Amino acid sequence: MPLEEIAGIFPSSPLLSDRNSVDIVAVPGIFEDQDRTWIKSGTTSSWLRDLFPYKRLRCRVLTFTYDRHSLIRPGKGSADRILSHAVTLVSELCADRDLSRRSQCPIVFLCHGVGGLLVKRALISSRSRDAPTTNHLRSVFTSTYAILFFATPHLGISKEALLSVSQNEDCPSPSNLMINLRTGSELLIDITDQFAPLAKRFRIFNFWEQNQTSKGFDRIFIVDKESAAPIWDNVETCGIDGDHSEITRFRDLIDHGYRVVLDALSRYIKEAGPVIKSRLAVDIRETKKRLEQDIEILKELRRQASMPIQGSPTPDCNEWYVVPRCSTSEFVGRRMQAEIVHSSLGFIERHKTWSKPTVFVLYGLGGAGKTQFCLKYVEDNRASYWGVFWVDASNDENAKAAFADIGAEAGQGSTYTAGKHWLSRCLKPWLLVLDNADDPDLDISQYFPLGGNGHILVTTRNQRVIEHNTVGHLRFQGMEPVEGVTLLLRSAYPGFQAEKPDQEKWGFAEAIASELGYLALALAHAGAAIRRNIYSMEKYLSHYLSHRRETIIGTQLHNADDTNIITTWEIPFKRLANHASTEYSDAVDLLHTFAFMHFELIPERIFQKSLQSNDGVPEGISAWPPLLVGSSAWSQESQYRVRRALNVLRDFSIIEYDSRSGFCSLHPVVHRWTQDRLSGLEQRRWLTCTATILSRCIPQYLEASGRAFRRLLLPHIESCMRALTFTYPSLPETQAHAQQLESFASVFAENGLWKQARALQRKVIEFRKQSLGKTHESTLEAQRSLSYTHWNLFEVKAAIEIQVQILRSRWWRRSSAGDWLRLMPWKPEHISYCVALSDLTMTLWLAGQRNLSKRAGERAIIGLQKRLGPDDPVTLTAMFNLARTYLHLGDQEASHRLLITVLRKRRRLFGQNHPDTLMTRNELGMNLYAGNRHLAAAERLVRNVLQARKKILGQEHAYTLWSVNDLSKVLTARDRPREAAEMLEDIIPTVTRTLGEDHVGMIMTRSNLARAYVLSERWVEARTHLQELIDIVSSDHPDRFHIMSGYIHVRIRMGQLDEAEKDGLELLEVIGRTKVLALDDPRTIAVRNQLEEIRVLRKAADKTDGADDKKECQSQQDIRRSHPRYILG
Repeated sequence: MPLEEIAGIFPSSPLLSDRNSVDIVAVPGIFEDQDRTWIKSGTTSSWLRDLFPYKRLRCRVLTFTYDRHSLIRPGKGSADRILSHAVTLVSELCADRDLSRRSQCPIVFLCHGVGGLLVKRALISSRSRDAPTTNHLRSVFTSTYAILFFATPHLGISKEALLSVSQNEDCPSPSNLMINLRTGSELLIDITDQFAPLAKRFRIFNFWEQNQTSKGFDRIFIVDKESAAPIWDNVETCGIDGDHSEITRFRDLIDHGYRVVLDALSRYIKEAGPVIKSRLAVDIRETKKRLEQDIEILKELRRQASMPIQGSPTPDCNEWYVVPRCSTSEFVGRRMQAEIVHSSLGFIERHKTWSKPTVFVLYGLGGAGKTQFCLKYVEDNRASYWGVFWVDASNDENAKAAFADIGAEAGQGSTYTAGKHWLSRCLKPWLLVLDNADDPDLDISQYFPLGGNGHILVTTRNQRVIEHNTVGHLRFQGMEPVEGVTLLLRSAYPGFQAEKPDQEKWGFAEAIASELGYLALALAHAGAAIRRNIYSMEKYLSHYLSHRRETIIGTQLHNADDTNIITTWEIPFKRLANHASTEYSDAVDLLHTFAFMHFELIPERIFQKSLQSNDGVPEGISAWPPLLVGSSAWSQESQYRVRRALNVLRDFSIIEYDSRSGFCSLHPVVHRWTQDRLSGLEQRRWLTCTATILSRCIPQYLEASGRAFRRLLLPHIESCMRALTFTYPSLPETQAHAQQLESFASVFAENGLWKQARALQRKVIEFRKQSLGKTHESTLEAQRSLSYTHWNLFEVKAAIEIQVQILRSRWWRRSSAGDWLRLMPWKPEHISYCVALSDLTMTLWLAGQRNLSKRAGERAIIGLQKRLGPDDPVTLTAMFNLARTYLHLGDQEASHRLLITVLRKRRRLFGQNHPDTLMTRNELGMNLYAGNRHLAAAERLVRNVLQARKKILGQEHAYTLWSVNDLSKVLTARDRPREAAEMLEDIIPTVTRTLGEDHVGMIMTRSNLARAYVLSERWVEARTHLQELIDIVSSDHPDRFHIMSGYIHVRIRMGQLDEAEKDGLELLEVIGRTKVLALDDPRTIAVRNQLEEIRVLRKAADKTDGADDKKECQSQQDIRRSHPRYILG
């Protein structure tokens, strides 16, 4: 019988219901004969019955036995079978104590090996029984005073011990439960985490085995000391001279360890009575309190049910559905979990007021079906939400990229902050899924929008993520047995009908599903192997167990919980790898390249673009896929070959592939294993192959039409870069590496990831300087790209330094001897030199060195028009750069002529809304504004560019914000400063969030806002902004004179004449000393006029000239207020 009294107080004893007596419950392990757990070898006497002084200590001894074969033999049960035995222990012990009138007596558990895990599970289960109908089962938890653990694997057992024990039991492979005893398994972590808060209630003594167990020719510790006696607070520990089986078998009083055990039991029995009595009293009071609370809740529910039902708002129909893929057609069950999630997230309100989103966390084993559940959930509930969005949260880069995609879809800008901020402000109901948030170093809460009207679902393997939930969490393990068997049969037999199952097949499927732990992904793999006739349903389990043993022996798994998934994946993969057909070989090659890409949304077009590059087989790569060799055309034959290989992988359930969208994905566990199963040499070969494929997708000159595709490459580039950095610590190590990094950097830069681009570009330059030389063409081109990156990061000084270096190198490096023999060789005109001059023109303009910018630009245009002609795009870029410089030097006519020419030609070459054309249109509008002419046309031009940039680039893109600033200037010129101020006030939070307080874009925005405040006569606000700008802008930058002029004007208006005069005189002194501005420059003249105005105002204040002076003063004020260009240039 499972629970048996072997010694102590028998029914005839008057001490039967004595509350001061103790029940000792002994629970054996699973690695030996349970009947002999407490019996010394070579004898028939149990020390619990024949040696232990139970009468003197007034206690009763019971043993609990269970079917250990259900746990150690494959196909007999899943890891959850421990829970079923634990529940049985609680029920039987509670029943025995109730019938014996001993339910209030203290309990002390003796546990051997896995029996300790069973007891921990039992106490966890008993603790949770607080419902009125099951509250009596809680008494086991309340009455337990102490636990003695003998070699219990609290932290798991080693791979060697696992294999040794299973071999000793004559098993073909370790059972699912035994695999879950591996160190670090989810089962052990779950038991430990749930038991930890309860452990402080108990007196605990951990014993470990001091002798190794003989297994054939080897000797090993079944449970090592670190696992049997982990470092816990307030816990006693001791080693016993014996192997795993012998430490619970004592012959006599002098047997090693017995005296320690006897002393511990004696102390615990003596202490237990008063403590348990007190606990029982507290538990009775708490039970009564919970019952009263339940009654009050029931009353409130009845009261609400009696109230008339108000009209429920109907949510908006779905407008946004940004989800990468659909759920599998084989999805089964999970209805109860869906109902829990739905009820926990709560009612979906329409146009709700701003509040924090609600968060629900799904956690559990990899392959348990969390992602598929979420895909199915969003499909079923799509109509209830205005927007549904999906974010891959496997790492920081992918999460931010997903939010950037959301921002781009919404027209807010393709940045992380744009997408997240948009959701935070949205009051229509939305659902956000943060998938695969497994990284323990990643704070998932940083991706929660701050507000809005949203629900958030998080999927993770990391149990600690549940602390971020606001409405609940749900643990995903294996499926329900019936659902798991149904999924397996559906995967194996597409026409399977659950209503009419074949009982024989159902029986085989039940054994397989049980051994796979009912994990959805493992079941799908197994079903695919059966469907593809690799093994029949009848033979699959035996072959699977053999493969699983090989997997455990031959590999180092990251996680014991992944064993079943990896094994079910290995079975079809080995069939593919050993098959001689072309399509199978191609499938294996593609899978090896996938190993170093990101596991989600791998575009089929990657292979199309790589094939079209027509670069042949790269030198030094032996693993180049044969399907990417041949004609450069993406022909029907080549497309068919790639798709045929992808379909093979899909048919074996190795990948998910949608031929309509052209994307494929792998499960994270499978993806990691595709890389881990390769040897070190193979990893290097296929990593090099993958990096080459990705880099071949990126042309040297990035055309606008391919931008969307290149954005899809970002997560795969980042994944490949992580592998490259890990494999090659001193990356780049070859010229091929340098070329790949250069290509990857160009994609980062194109997508605004300037800092990532800068890091790669610096590595490339350093490597090429050492290997090729400082003046090599490849080195100079890499430096040029880095200077553009510095320019976009507004690191102007660094950009100028690099461009000057390039210019000097270009001066010496001339394409032919004829360039040295020309009339003025000190003024070269070869193309590369003129291009370097054009680049420098642009950066000098940004730095405020406009005269130098003019000289460089004029020389660049002369040379480029001679060499390339006036219509070449490179020449047009130089003309645009010079036109912008002319404009800021005050030569509007020259700027206007160039801009008209450039705009006409760019429209013809690129179209109306190409980024370069938009830049020219915007600058032409500002040219009209600067000349204070055709202001209506200027507004129309800049406003149209603004609308186009919002649509193409998004509302939060830097160029869009630039257009807002330019439009504000035009509006102030058209006497609409309040409208301008409102526009700028609206974008200040965006500029702060996307660019930062010290960014030049913020300086420009606040300067323009101060201008609008001045013209709106909002003097205090204008002064505040201008004071802060003065502290930020360097003293030698021309924009500082704009700012100071405006600041002086504000002080004059506020009556601070002395301070204004002091600032004006200091400003004129700086202009005269530094000669940054000419004496006849309009800005210099404006400062002189301000000083004259101060003189007139003082004269008027002294009333020396009476009304005439006041009239003069008023006249000058009116003139200045009517001229917006007077303020801030």
